[in-house]
Amino acid sequence: MSGGSQPEAALAEGRSRRGPRTDGADTRGDILGAAATVFTREGYERGSVRGVAREAGVDPALVRHYFSSKQELFVEAMRPQFDLREHAKRLAAGDPELVGFRVMTFFVEAWADPVVGPRVISLMRAALEHREVAAFVRGLIVERVIETVCAEVGAPDPRQAAITAASQIFGLAMIRHVARMEPLASETPASLVARYGPIMTHLLRGRAVAQA
Repeated sequence: MSGGSQPEAALAEGRSRRGPRTDGADTRGDILGAAATVFTREGYERGSVRGVAREAGVDPALVRHYFSSKQELFVEAMRPQFDLREHAKRLAAGDPELVGFRVMTFFVEAWADPVVGPRVISLMRAALEHREVAAFVRGLIVERVIETVCAEVGAPDPRQAAITAASQIFGLAMIRHVARMEPLASETPASLVARYGPIMTHLLRGRAVAQA
């Protein structure tokens, strides 16, 4: 019996895990899953390509083969896996006077989701410090979701209405989930929707809250 066979086998196995995969595995998908885990846990600043490679069990060069930069990797890992614009149209459908309640329910439930919530908050935190991430968040959330809703419910200037509504949504998310300021941090989702729904309706429809 060879005493070195087991270490050699382990080394060979490690090399096969870290090299290009030829067994039909979704290597790009595995890397994205690992990136979502790393960036959600460590944030955009501390998360690294090497950390993602370790999480995925591949060589860092393989990560760079699929993604040209850390920014691209972060953006693709955090991107929702459904059509946000179509979802926004569904949020806008129904009574326009209740659109704020539907939008607030969407965001409050997203923040509370154990998988989606940390990703959304990580995106928002990164957007505060990195202009390239802020541009992505604006395109992904402000334009595809909020601005689409504003246009569907007849806001005179959907772009302005969207950025105004977004400031309320993002600010609430930061205070509740990052700063964790009380009593807002412990307020129930139903209470948040009830309190912010009317305000959000006016902002999404491009009307001043003072006119309520």
